[in-house]
Amino acid sequence: MHIRQRIQLAVGKAYVHGRSAIEGLQHGVAFNPYDKSVTSNPYPVHNRMRELRPIHYSPTWQAYWVSRFDWVQEILRDKRFGADVRQHPKRYERVTKYMSPRRRELFDNPSMLDLDPPDHTRVRKLAQQGFLHKFIQSLEPRIREIVRGCLDASGNEKIVDFVDSLAKPLPAIVIAEMLGLPKEDHDQFAHWSEELMLGTGTADADKLERSLKANYALIDYFRQVSEAKAENPGDDMISRLISAEEEGDKLSGNELYNTCLLLLVAGHETTTRLIGNGLYLLMQHPDQFEQLRTNPDMIPQAIEEMLRFEPPVQATRRFVLEDVDFHGTALKKGQLVFVSIPGANRDPSINDSPEEFHIDRENPKQVSFGYGIHLCIGASLARMEARVAFEEILARYDHLELAETPVWGNNPFFRGVDALKLST
Repeated sequence: MHIRQRIQLAVGKAYVHGRSAIEGLQHGVAFNPYDKSVTSNPYPVHNRMRELRPIHYSPTWQAYWVSRFDWVQEILRDKRFGADVRQHPKRYERVTKYMSPRRRELFDNPSMLDLDPPDHTRVRKLAQQGFLHKFIQSLEPRIREIVRGCLDASGNEKIVDFVDSLAKPLPAIVIAEMLGLPKEDHDQFAHWSEELMLGTGTADADKLERSLKANYALIDYFRQVSEAKAENPGDDMISRLISAEEEGDKLSGNELYNTCLLLLVAGHETTTRLIGNGLYLLMQHPDQFEQLRTNPDMIPQAIEEMLRFEPPVQATRRFVLEDVDFHGTALKKGQLVFVSIPGANRDPSINDSPEEFHIDRENPKQVSFGYGIHLCIGASLARMEARVAFEEILARYDHLELAETPVWGNNPFFRGVDALKLST
């Protein structure tokens, strides 16, 4: 990593601590991503932003935070807000100034997560052909087999870490098999995935360096696999993505590799955290755990409440594409806006008693998989993996309880327990 970037990171972290203290004094609320009390429990801050300033300009982030449910949905579907930073020359120049040519190339070829129409529309339409409902539903028997294999591997151990034994390996194996990767590559694939996630929401230069190396390695790997499958296609998602065509249009090489990378990150991270967070919530509410055991048909509804109460993704960003008067706040073209997923999910105007976890909550409203054109393409797969995981856990274990207090990760954008050791 460029020495200037390392200096910028160190200065930036100190700046955030100082600015957030001032911001808190001035406005009564500030979201400091490096404050351990915030990363251990971010919900009071998000709630306070929604209550005091639902459109809150944060000098710390140099961005707005929006946290009311209806306004979050509005931003995520409004064509006046976009995801592609390349549309904003000054911001783009500042972000890319010290990037190496290789990193600049990656940045200039984003996944559909960071694209706006018409590019987003075209890439997503092609990528969706790999997520046809019938194909996803056909995966359930294999997903159940993987879950049982993960649980079998724990044998008769009295204390089991359900993150390491199930929540991490399950989605990694599923996405690797969906993509058609050789079994002997699965461990390396999972390692790259974990290394890649080190770079999100951190100012640690070494973690960012490891994340960048994993990013390069994965792009190179997907390039090699795609070239091989172009010559010898199989019944897998990479082969489907290669052959996918819409009105004579196909994915370019970079679009294909970045789509695979996005499926890995989105499919692996969100599902791991959904399962880990959800199981932890059930340990905190043993009566509801038993309620699910006696009525497993409630599991899909319980998963929606888990997503609402402990969303794996905590925020997403948009850029203002034109000057906008947004509910009385003048937003200028090029400004950055974060939408607070916890703030929206716990909005009392949309969910009664939002600080309480209830698996029998009727129609829990949440935006944990996004909303609008960027709604998570793998949401149905994540829900299926979580459902099967909880069905198998409930069927196998007569008793589970916390063996140790879990430690939450410190990533401000992805929330989950790093370990969940339970007594069986």
